[in-house]
Parts: sequence; structure tokens; C-alpha cells
Amino acid sequence: MFYDRKKMLNLGLIILATAVAAGPAIAVAQRKSPGGLTGEARLHPGSSANQRASRNMRHARDYSRDIYQYSQTPRSIQPSVAKSEAEELGRNIASAQKELTVVREEVGSNPAAAAPLKSIDQHLAAAEKQHAMLFEECCKESVDGLTCMKHCNQILLELDKAQAEHDALMRSMDIKEKAAE
Repeated sequence: MFYDRKKMLNLGLIILATAVAAGPAIAVAQRKSPGGLTGEARLHPGSSANQRASRNMRHARDYSRDIYQYSQTPRSIQPSVAKSEAEELGRNIASAQKELTVVREEVGSNPAAAAPLKSIDQHLAAAEKQHAMLFEECCKESVDGLTCMKHCNQILLELDKAQAEHDALMRSMDIKEKAAE
């Protein structure tokens, strides 16, 4: 019995010594990065408005893809479900457009950002137009799955283009930001 107690005490001391020795290493690993950005923020250069715009475009793409897949199913489409999903899709497109307005104000008269932002706006406007037709279909008593799929496909194409333009803009802004440092 005494021997087991002594082993447990030694094990406890070893664990305590390990924790004390590893403590500073853990604290150093938790320091902020030199740029002040941590985690995923390091992967997304630019302002928080740029990040929100990108996130809203991704969410809109997710909703469009979900509606597309829901419309593909052989069972009947419930108009309330389709309408609810289409509303969220539209809300995300509108949020992305709103955030791009903030981004445009932040970059000011930067000529390198003007053309990509205009292109992104055009793609979002085309997605919004397709969304209006999708939402109209989803508000009907009997929702046509093929029509929903067609509109979702066009929305996805436009959002993919907008996202690609936005990603390219963020990379170019990051490169210019790094060159100025």
C-alpha cells in the first residue's frame, strides 16, 4: 500500500514538472502574430467589410446549391421550404452588395480596385435578377423543380464569378499592402 502511494506521488510530481516546463512554450505559442491577425483572418486580407462580403457570397452560394439539390429530389417540393430558402439566398446576395458598397468607400479612388468591384457588382446584380425569378417561382402554389434548378444554376455561375473576382482583388490588395511595408 505504501509502495503504491509513493508511485502515485512520484507520478504526480512528474506531471507537475512537465506542466511547469511546458507552460512558457504554450504561452509563447498563443502570442498574437506580428500583424495582429490570428487564425483564419491571416488568410483573408483586407478589411472586415471585404471579409463580410466574401462570407455573404459564400453563404448565398450555399443556399443556391441547397435549393438546387432540394429541387432535384423526386418528391414534391414544399413551397414554404423553397420560399424560406430563397428568402435567405436573397438576403445573402443583398448583404454582399451592401458590404461591397462599404468596400468601395474604403478603397476610395483606387483605380486598381474600381474595375474588379464593378465586375463583382455586375455579377451580383445578375444573381439578384435570377433570384427574383427564383423567388417568384417559389411563391407559387406548385413549385416547378426544373425551373428552380435553372435559376439556381445561373445564380451559382454568377456567384462563382463574383467570388473569383473578389478573391483576386483581395490577393492583389494584399500584395500591394505587403510591397508598401
